[in-house]
Formats: sequence, structure tokens, C-alpha cells
Amino acid sequence: MYRLSKQPLIISLLAGVLLGGCSSQMRPPVTAASTEPSPPAPAVYVPGELNADSLFALLSAELAGKQGRFDLALEHYLREARLTGDAGIAERATRIAQFLRKPDAVKAASEQWSRNDPAALEPLHIHANILLHEGRFDDALPLLQRLLTQGGDEALSLIGGRIEEMSTTTAEHYYGLLTELQQQDPQRLDLLLTRALLLKQQGQPEAAAQLLDQGLKQAPQQADLALQRAELHRQQDEAARGLVLIERALRKDPDNNRLRAAQAQLLLLSGQPRRAWRAMNTLLNRQDNPQLGYYFALLLLEHERWQESQTLLEQLLEQDPDTSAPHFYLGVIAQTNNQPQQALRHYLLVEDGPNLIQAHARALALYDNARQAPEVEALIDAAIEQHPQERESLTILLVEWLQRQTMTDTAREVLDQALATAPDSVNLLYTRAMLGNAERAQQMIDDLRLALSLAPGNPMLQNALGYTLTEYTDRLDEAHTLISQALAQQPDDAATLDSMGWVLHKLGRHGEARHFLQRAYDTYPDPEVGGHLIQVLWTLGEKQAARSLLNDSLATNPDNEHLLEAAGTIGVTP
Repeated sequence: MYRLSKQPLIISLLAGVLLGGCSSQMRPPVTAASTEPSPPAPAVYVPGELNADSLFALLSAELAGKQGRFDLALEHYLREARLTGDAGIAERATRIAQFLRKPDAVKAASEQWSRNDPAALEPLHIHANILLHEGRFDDALPLLQRLLTQGGDEALSLIGGRIEEMSTTTAEHYYGLLTELQQQDPQRLDLLLTRALLLKQQGQPEAAAQLLDQGLKQAPQQADLALQRAELHRQQDEAARGLVLIERALRKDPDNNRLRAAQAQLLLLSGQPRRAWRAMNTLLNRQDNPQLGYYFALLLLEHERWQESQTLLEQLLEQDPDTSAPHFYLGVIAQTNNQPQQALRHYLLVEDGPNLIQAHARALALYDNARQAPEVEALIDAAIEQHPQERESLTILLVEWLQRQTMTDTAREVLDQALATAPDSVNLLYTRAMLGNAERAQQMIDDLRLALSLAPGNPMLQNALGYTLTEYTDRLDEAHTLISQALAQQPDDAATLDSMGWVLHKLGRHGEARHFLQRAYDTYPDPEVGGHLIQVLWTLGEKQAARSLLNDSLATNPDNEHLLEAAGTIGVTP
């Protein structure tokens, strides 16, 4: 499986021995006059020739390979590649390491191959590819530079395939390398395209667009340039301008399926749904590609083209009856069109995949009356029986539904039963804590402490425990420490910013509190955050601002408990 040629290695090695005169390198015999055996002469290594030790080691490696002992074969080949300096042996070691899927061994063997044959491009390509796959972009950079300067243009494909995984700084380094190469050959469009992609990764879409426009002046119908420039137009809500570029490129390359797919998308985005639908069907009729059909179905769904999306989803089910993924989106369409029974049927037909829990969440949303609790509980019980690995998530869905129906006691009973069999479930503990109130403050704190002990350093749990301590205890310093730890990990999280503002307010640090609460409210204008900010503004003497925010908030949320509490605290009648 890892031979280099049709001729068996043993035969080629033996031929090399016969033709290369390796017998002259054999150990000298002991003469009759010798009184003691002579020590063996050290092995002599001559590039292109094999001594007796090497021959024995390579024959042993070949036999080990035939016996399936590939690790031993690799060990022999790699050692002899180092000793002999032979590129063919190093290549052999590389192929075996690739077959064994041992990245470290592949790197070692390909490095040796490069040392033995500095002009060879393939070992550089192999080594660089592994480093890129491991995310070691800085280590791969000098290898790719050697590849590109020695004419290994496939290095551009390696770089292009990993750009989205690069940091901004790494992308900048690669951009610098390719820019230097481009200066030597300004007409190379492949270099220009990769540079544009690197600029996008650095957050410079305008500079990328300028570079792509420069390339399109040289080659107005080049497909890859047109696709990338059209995508930038799409991101800037300029679908019509992108469509012009794609259709110009299609005149030169009408069979390019990527251009056809982009055309369909841009037609839809530019307000031409009928042309888009015809383009989609034309492309799908030309190639059997369920993935593309799925993409078009979701694109149409996103743009509220319900019937066309439904048609494609039903076609996918006909082509592959064993798949259940399309049922989720068919349920969404039915629910949108006020067909609850059809929607429920589709949601419950989702059997696996990332939308399984979401499908059941949407199914439960179709029940909106507390009297339907037995049906909902039966639905969840059946789902747990069918998907036991999702018991926790499905239980939480049921709890959330019961809570929406103000059946808090029943929800708590469900959680108590679930925790009796899974006492170390962080998610169940957190969910039960969130059902708490002032009367159950200690259980909330106990649940959150246990959850945090099971998931140390979790910022969501740190914030929840810190906020609970702020609300229901006088342990404000501990609360502040926990919230600070959470905020260090998620500095822009609105809930954590709100908690920080509220604990600072309780600590009497009202100016600092306002800063955090304003940031939280700007990010997420939730009534609870608004209620906190109103009270802090009032405390700071900014009474007109507090009244204005209260009135504006009550206009949209007249019955919100947090706003009403804030109104009572500052002594303002809503």
C-alpha cells in the first residue's frame, strides 16, 4: 500500500547492491593468522549507496511492512533516512507515516526528506499542510515561503483554505509575504486573490475590494475574483452590483456551478424572486446535489418564499426518506402559515441533528394553555423514551413550558424528580435555582454553589450566584468578587454588566454603578436592567432622567414587576 514503484523494494535493493559494489563496504573477514577477532569496522555511509547495515535494516523494514508491523517499518526507514541521507528512503518513511496517520512522524520524515533533497517541493507541502491543520501558522510560514519562492504554487491553496482560522496578526504576516511575491510578478491573479482574502480576515473589506477591483480590471470575467467581489457587495447590501459581476463572469464560464449558485442568491437579494427560482431549478436539474438544494431551501425560507422553500424541502425528503432534517423547516413553514397540526407533525418527525431540541421547543410552543399540561408532559415523556440521551434538555423544555403557564410548583416538582436521579447535573441545578424566590433563597444559593463546584470558573454560574447573593443576602463583598470574576471572562455580557452595576449600587458606589448599568441597558434594554438604572439615576439626583426612563419603559411594559418596583422605590406613581 505504500510502495514507491511497481518493482518490489527488496529486488531493487538487491540490484543496487550488485550494481553499486556494496561488497567492498562489507566488514573484513578475520584472517587465519588472527589470534583475536578484529572489532567490526564502523559502517560507512556514501550517498546513493547502501552498506551492509543499511541493507539489513531496510530488508527488515520491508519484511515488517509485509507482516503489518508498520510502526517497526517506519522506525527502520526513518533511522536509515537520517544515516544515509537518501531522499528515497526519507520519502518512503513519509508515506508510511501518512498511512499510519501519525502527524508527528509525518513531520519528522518530511523534514528529513527536505534535508536529503532540498529541491523537492512535496515534503515542504506535506509538512506545511500538517502545521496549518494544527493551527501553527507562524511555524508554517517559512515553509510556505520556500514553497512559493521555489515555484510551489499549491502553497496558495493551502493558505487560502486556512485563512478564516488565522488571527488578524497572522493574516497580516501572510499578507506581507504574498505582497513581496506579487511585487516580483504583478500580473499573478492567484496571489492577488489570496491577498484580498487575507485583508478580509484582517477586517479591511474596503482594501480587499480595491484589490479585487484591480484584478477585475485585468480579467473582468475571472470567476474567483467575481465571486469574492460580489460577496463583498452582498455584505454591503449591494446585491445588484454583485449580480452584474457574476453574470459577466457567467458569459465566459456558463457551466461554473459556483457562479450559478451565487447568481441565484443575488437575484433573490436584489428583488427578483422569479428569476432566482428559475436559476435555482436550472442548477439543481443540472447536478444531483442535496446539499445545494438544502441551501436554496433555507435561503428561500429566510426571504419568506414559503412555497418555493417547501417544494425544495419536500423534494429532499423524496430523494432521501431516511433524513429528518427537512421536517424542522417544514414545521416552521406550517407554523408561520397558521397550520399548527401540520407544524406539530413535522417537528415531532425530527429524529436527530442540531435541530432536535429546537424542534421540540417549537412543538411545545404550539400548546398555550395550562389545561394542556397532560398532553405536553406525555409529549416530553415520549421524546425522552425515544431520545434518552437528551433527557436533561427535554426536561428543561418541560420546566420552561410549565413556568410560562405559571405552574411553578409543578415545574419545581419535575426538577426535584430529575435531580433525584441526576444530582450532579449543572444545568438542572441552575434551572431550579432560576425558579427560586425570596422564600427559597437559601436553596437557590445552595444549588448555585453546588453547580459552581461541579463547573469551577463558569462565568454564567459565577454571575448567577453573585446576583443572588446581592439580592437576598448581605454578603455583598463575596457577590462583588464572583461578579468581577464573571465579568473578566465576558466583559460585554449585558446580564453580568447589570449584576455589577446592581452590586456596586448596593455597596454605595453609585457613580460606578451607573456606568455599568448604562452599558448593560445600551446593549440590552431589558425592563429589569431599566429598573435598576432608574433607581441609580434617582439616587444620583438625576430625577428627571429617572422619570423619563421610567415613563418610556412603562409605555411598552406597563405591568412589568421590575419597573413597578423601581417606581415604588423612588416614590413615583406610574
